[in-house]
Amino acid sequence: MFDTVSRGPDYLLRWPRDLFVLEAKAILAAAHAAHGKSDWNSEVSLLLSEAFAADTPRNDFEGITEGTIWGSAPSSDPWEDLGTQSRSRQTDLKREFLEDLIAAAPKLTEQHTPRPYYSQRKTAAANPTPAVERDLDSAQRDWRSAVEDLQQRGYLGMVAPDPCVDDNYPGAFPDAILDALIEERIGKKNLWSPRPEAWDEETFFDLVEIFHDLVSRPRRRHFHSFNGCGWHYSAFTPRPAQALYGWSVNRLLARNGIGLRLATDGEDLGRLVHEVDEARADLVEAALATTDPDRRAVTAHAIALFRSRSAGVEDKRSACVALASLLEERRDLLKQELFSTDEGALFLIANKFAIRHRRADQHADYDSAYLDWIFWWFLSTVALIDKLLTSQASDPAISG
Repeated sequence: MFDTVSRGPDYLLRWPRDLFVLEAKAILAAAHAAHGKSDWNSEVSLLLSEAFAADTPRNDFEGITEGTIWGSAPSSDPWEDLGTQSRSRQTDLKREFLEDLIAAAPKLTEQHTPRPYYSQRKTAAANPTPAVERDLDSAQRDWRSAVEDLQQRGYLGMVAPDPCVDDNYPGAFPDAILDALIEERIGKKNLWSPRPEAWDEETFFDLVEIFHDLVSRPRRRHFHSFNGCGWHYSAFTPRPAQALYGWSVNRLLARNGIGLRLATDGEDLGRLVHEVDEARADLVEAALATTDPDRRAVTAHAIALFRSRSAGVEDKRSACVALASLLEERRDLLKQELFSTDEGALFLIANKFAIRHRRADQHADYDSAYLDWIFWWFLSTVALIDKLLTSQASDPAISG
């Protein structure tokens, strides 16, 4: 086994490791499904060049020949085709390299999370949670640079490809195509070409969401040297591109104090929602992990209603009503697993405070912040119920 972990800085991840693992597994699975007929060597090389900060992983992969890393005992069969055997063994070694790298991913260091430097350690000790001042101008500059980088690497090539010098009629240039796509979605002209110094806040947020829907990762590329034409990209797949885009955009929004983030799952995937702390983000992920498609749909809709950047009191109330309906379906389980007073309190809240039925005898004169507390309480209970149901299904002693 090739020891990637000990290589230290040579194997520093530029991507989040979960994204690298998912894309590496997808490419590996595609190679197996195609029985080695796909151009998977170039796909892996491209992935390694994107996902790692240094060229070492890609160079190590491309330099694999029989016996160079793991070694290979000579064949004892005098009749076998040594050329075919060598090529087959080389392919096996390259697949083994990628499999080992996937397995080693949890131990690899991520570039975006370096250990704190001296001044940062001092600041953290004196002020553990410093406030981040909102800077929309810096957020726009950072976002524009991020999108331009993705465009240069072919991530917009599926919808707005670069023209080839061999084409007699290359059509519109990429930026003009993107302008047309933006206008098609929000009815505004010339927002991308030529790029202004800044956009108004609403337009900027629209663009952030639009480009989430446009990006797609090219898994293959070839270099056209004639007349300086450059790289051409193909085999596009949206999911990893949107994950990378969302991860990058959320980091730049956070460091500029915008208070919004792109939803990375749920019904509002790719739409800006209110930022929450890490614990609540984990709760959303846990609640959406239910295997029941109907319950997941209701939960996803409630979450989308509640965390929308335009959510008002009625939206939040509707989100709480949706979650209350899920709790009502499992009321017997709540009685079984919780103290009866706790179970009753859940429905007292929903029924007495003008959340579900809106009767005249209900209380409605409470601060809207109260709905925030109710929502997160109900959502955590929904997640708990799903966890209990999973435990019952997997353990006959519990379900019995």
